[in-house]
Amino acid sequence: MPQIFRIVPYSIYFWSNESDPLEPIHVHISEGRATSNATKIWITSTGKTVIKVLGENPG
Repeated sequence: MPQIFRIVPYSIYFWSNESDPLEPIHVHISEGRATSNATKIWITSTGKTVIKVLGENPG
């Protein structure tokens, strides 16, 4: 899982080859370490963003 940024205490990262079929371009944000239920931010083709909170992010 490549980490893009770390803004204490948050990690911004992506998973490679995530989902089948692949989802649109997005990053995950979690407090502390990377988790599978982290908040997702999709980047749309118009440059806007869509945020989906998947669950609690344990620190």
